[in-house]
Amino acid sequence: MKGQISIRYYNVEFYNVPNGDVMYHIENQPLRKLKESDRDLIGWMMEAISERYPKAFDRLCELYTVRSRNRLFYEFSIVKRFARCNFGELDEYCFDIDRRGNFCFEEVRCPLRGECLDEGIICKPEPNTNLTQREMDIFRLIVDGFDGYEIAQELSLSLPTVNNHRENIKRKIGVRTVAQMVAFWNNNKFK
Repeated sequence: MKGQISIRYYNVEFYNVPNGDVMYHIENQPLRKLKESDRDLIGWMMEAISERYPKAFDRLCELYTVRSRNRLFYEFSIVKRFARCNFGELDEYCFDIDRRGNFCFEEVRCPLRGECLDEGIICKPEPNTNLTQREMDIFRLIVDGFDGYEIAQELSLSLPTVNNHRENIKRKIGVRTVAQMVAFWNNNKFK
């Protein structure tokens, strides 16, 4: 699945409606109901969930395995459940998928809160903090004081690629700034 989806989604708001549907709004586009036919969004979400939240992805695949013969319905079910559990409230001031493509989870009102066996797995999932070798190379250079242009030149990458890796590293380790990245590196004694 990895690498198949080239479209990126930014500034997206999801919310649940009483009948169980999930609505979504992409900035500057009309409000829509999430449907099986939303293949680009569903494909992007499947890839993002599997990469960023592998435990949640594995559990969702297990829960909906009965639907796996119908791939479109299977993937739709996984994305819909993930959205219902993590992005259920309408908030027009803070997008659920921000301008960098990061997920911004919300406290969703759920009657099973505190009793659900999938809390901490599907709802409020644990992120994948395993860094790729390329991310470790970039992380090391950031800690050594290289700026984006210098890293791009050192590793023969484009600046947007370096910036994307830097944002992925920050997301994976749960920090927002380069200073926090350096502190994380030092506190975890990376070599």
